[in-house]
Parts: sequence; C-alpha cells; structure tokens
Amino acid sequence: MLIPIQKRPPLMSTYELIEKLEKLDYFSDLFRSGILPPHWLDYKVIYEYYQEQLKKEKLRKQALTNTADEFNVSERTVYIIIQKMKG
Repeated sequence: MLIPIQKRPPLMSTYELIEKLEKLDYFSDLFRSGILPPHWLDYKVIYEYYQEQLKKEKLRKQALTNTADEFNVSERTVYIIIQKMKG
C-alpha cells in the first residue's frame, strides 16, 4: 500500500526568516542569549547591500566585487553569505 505524498510548503530563505524574526519583540534577546549567532545580522546587511548593487550593476560579478569592497571582505566571503541567505 502506498502512502500519499503530501506537498510541503516551500521553505523560506534564511533572509526571509531573519526578516520575520526581526518583527518579534524579543528578537534582540535571541542574539544576546546565543540562540541566534550575532554574525547573521552582519550577513543580512551585506546581503541587502549586494541586492541593491544587483539593481545598479549589469553584471553579478561587479555587484559582488562592489559588496566585497564596501565591507572589506573577500569576494568569496560575499559569495558564501549570499548562498547562506538564499538557503
């Protein structure tokens, strides 16, 4: 006998989850208590800057380079942050 497969709602991205959590009254407590790592806020800011650069630049590579320069991190670091925020 086959069990019917239920459709699951699509998972939200890490960025969307952080956006949702920010609306909670106890959001800062989640960071202070160590439940959420504090660097996720930095990642969010970097990701938002990258998204703005994508709108301005024609090439993703240029948006990535601009973001890396702005935050004084490597392009690889920006790429990893982008992947984390999308995932």
